[in-house]
Amino acid sequence: MSDSSSHPAFARLLATSAKVNLGLKIVGRRPDGYHDILTVMEPISLADNLYCEFHPGPADRCTLACPRLPEVAAADNLVVKAAVRMVELARERAGGPAGHWHFFLDKKIPSGAGLGGGSSNAAAVITLLERFYGLGLSPAERVEIAASLGADIPFFLAPGLARVEGIGERITRLGCGPVRWYLLVKPDFGVDTGWAYGALRAGAQRRNPDYDGGQFTGCGPAAYRLENDFEAPVFARFPRLADIKAWLAGRPDCRGALMSGSGAVVYGIFDSFAAACREYENTRRQWSGEGCMVFLARNLRSPDRALSPGPK
Repeated sequence: MSDSSSHPAFARLLATSAKVNLGLKIVGRRPDGYHDILTVMEPISLADNLYCEFHPGPADRCTLACPRLPEVAAADNLVVKAAVRMVELARERAGGPAGHWHFFLDKKIPSGAGLGGGSSNAAAVITLLERFYGLGLSPAERVEIAASLGADIPFFLAPGLARVEGIGERITRLGCGPVRWYLLVKPDFGVDTGWAYGALRAGAQRRNPDYDGGQFTGCGPAAYRLENDFEAPVFARFPRLADIKAWLAGRPDCRGALMSGSGAVVYGIFDSFAAACREYENTRRQWSGEGCMVFLARNLRSPDRALSPGPK
């Protein structure tokens, strides 16, 4: 996988979780072109597997193999971008040996889905290399590095149910909510995040929005009150997503349905494993013939379970 002539000096296998947005509002557009948001995020059990190896050598190098994303150049992947940034930081602080970092990414989280798979991968790399090089970063420094690479990455540094604001850097933990089962439907297309932000109508940008994050921490209402400002423009271009949402919302025992992030995954929420399993089979029969992938996942209720190192 890496330098075949020698065994790695360091190796880890990481499971990097996906997330869902339990609502998403656009607060406004910033002078730098980015948008301030207000959202509630929750990590779920759907996860990628990221294998990491380090081989000492005369020069620093970061490489990636990802068979499920052959069209994406390694240098453009957030795994490599995060690794390069952490190696640069180690050199600035004269810490740690030089050598070759090689990563093998087994993608389970679909791309272009609004589930944060790439962001979760990057956060795992930031955490791993910080520990490897003994950088001793403060929480603020970690968040600054993460936010410079992508808006969702700070959340994944310690993923748990949270209210997320700004461009993703302001995170308020909401505690441990009840068990939730998610039925996720991914159509045979993705939604480009840049296009989705560009398609937002001015009326969707609210200067002083609020969102009820407390409904997700206790028993809550019979049905969740879910809103996503991206749904209007995305559904207008991709009406099949509106059909999927209507289907999920109409399932017995579904407590709410919503598109995650800027799409293209739409999910339904269930309280019980039995109900979620039943509707998983029904949803597969309904939508898999149209090229959709269907996933069943549950929420991860503890940050240290959402990102767990595997065997050496």
